[in-house]
Amino acid sequence: TVTSKDDDDANKDRQLRKPQQTTAVEEEPQLDFAVVGFEKTGTTFLLEVFGNHPEITMPVKHSPDAAKICVRKEEGKETLKRWIQQQEQRQLVEEATSNSIKYGVKCSEMIRKPLGIENWADVSSANLIVGVRHPVEWFQSNYNYRVMLHHKDKSTSNIPSPHKLTDHHNCWHGVSTIAAQFDKYLQQLGKTPLDRNELSNLLDTLPTSDVRINHNPLKVFIYTIEQLEDTNTTRRTHFERDLQHFMGLTSPFDDFSSQAKSNVNKVTYPEYIDICQPEFDSLRKSLVEEGKKSSEW
Repeated sequence: TVTSKDDDDANKDRQLRKPQQTTAVEEEPQLDFAVVGFEKTGTTFLLEVFGNHPEITMPVKHSPDAAKICVRKEEGKETLKRWIQQQEQRQLVEEATSNSIKYGVKCSEMIRKPLGIENWADVSSANLIVGVRHPVEWFQSNYNYRVMLHHKDKSTSNIPSPHKLTDHHNCWHGVSTIAAQFDKYLQQLGKTPLDRNELSNLLDTLPTSDVRINHNPLKVFIYTIEQLEDTNTTRRTHFERDLQHFMGLTSPFDDFSSQAKSNVNKVTYPEYIDICQPEFDSLRKSLVEEGKKSSEW
């Protein structure tokens, strides 16, 4: 087909005037941070603290779809893209009035899903915020929390004895002594080299399907729950300032000590445990031994 110069110019002009099509992902604002774990380490408190900051926009609740991105590689990435594009999150960003707004989400179980972290790194540059806690306190808090949910949901299943929750085969809604070995999950972020013994121990501890070393550019901020509750003003202020700088915020956080703690259940149930009682000596000993290894790592 022969075309004239005028035809070519007309075609070019139509192309220039034609609206440029972009993918939904390109139109979406970039996530800046994600609170990815661990559960029962003050992540809900951080969610509320962040929600009160003038430069942060994020869903007001835990993001329950986190598990959906922890499936097969390509399927998980596509699911994550759709998840980021959800209307609720778009509306939150559209309400922002400043380009300095930081956008984040909370998925407190994602740290335990290495494929989820890998998919996250592939489609987002959001930095990660991770909380840890003394394994004995974490076990008691998480166990009692699951007991509370068991009663709240009026479940008819049996509540297992905490003594039986000692490996990944015997885990109740994420509660087990293995789950308290935070180092096994942090190692998979790929930020530190693992020697042969560490890698062997990782594979012996967790199911092979749950092991996936991720070498990615995401930065990680690790805190302990004690830092959120620190009564020492100097230390707490220093911590708040470190977190502020990590997140790229210009305004400081409100004093953490002045903010009410949420997710505190005042109702007690017969199955609640006080892990300091003698009947839990062996359980406590196991948690402390593994906690020492995590601390050293």
